[in-house]
Amino acid sequence: MNKLTVILPAAGKGSRLNLPYPKEILRVDKEKALIDNSFDLFKGLGRNDVEFIVVINEEKTEIIKYLSKYKSQYNVSFTYQNPNELEYTGAIKSAKHLFGENNIVLLPDTVLTLPDGLNLAGKVLDYLEDNRFAFLFKSETNEKMLSTKGCLQLDNDKRVLGYEDKPTQNMNRFNGYWCAFAFKKDVFDECIKFMEQSTLKLERPKTVIEQTSIFGSKAIQVEDYKDLGTWEEIGKLLSKNI
Repeated sequence: MNKLTVILPAAGKGSRLNLPYPKEILRVDKEKALIDNSFDLFKGLGRNDVEFIVVINEEKTEIIKYLSKYKSQYNVSFTYQNPNELEYTGAIKSAKHLFGENNIVLLPDTVLTLPDGLNLAGKVLDYLEDNRFAFLFKSETNEKMLSTKGCLQLDNDKRVLGYEDKPTQNMNRFNGYWCAFAFKKDVFDECIKFMEQSTLKLERPKTVIEQTSIFGSKAIQVEDYKDLGTWEEIGKLLSKNI
């Protein structure tokens, strides 16, 4: 199997939680913190199969110490987010010098539940051979939920026809939102430029989805997805683990 590089953007301020330490290392039970959920998706694999890149800022160096527990299993690299680059897209761009040929972005303050038996690394690598880009997505038609997400318009074959970050109109064209995304290194620039202009609501320069490898790419459906950026969502998770 080809190696997969996992990119974890962890440079956000986490202002909604107001913790005295990085939210990514908030304990969800006696053994695990939030960021461990991303590593759990690759259980059974080793440093020849998968490597990790964690993007931090100068206030989040505690993450380095916490993740030292994986040093015998994986190669884990750390890099700082360029302060001139904004949002999660800027964090990912700041790690570009460490990309592998095959890459996946996971958000380390979320919990991704896969369908039973799904080998995430294998599935992603298969999809990238055919599409060069692949979203992991959750089906959704609730407009209130969609207004807070990176929304996807998918056809019956789960191919991407449209994308908009936190849309405010024409909501009925969307039927899901992305939870993670994977890409070949050579298509990163075109894809992140398109996603970033939607996130930052930039009008110029305008890249349309048809000009990117996102258009027509086949997406991978997940069983469930939880954004643990608020105490309400964390409380729900903790109540299940008690």
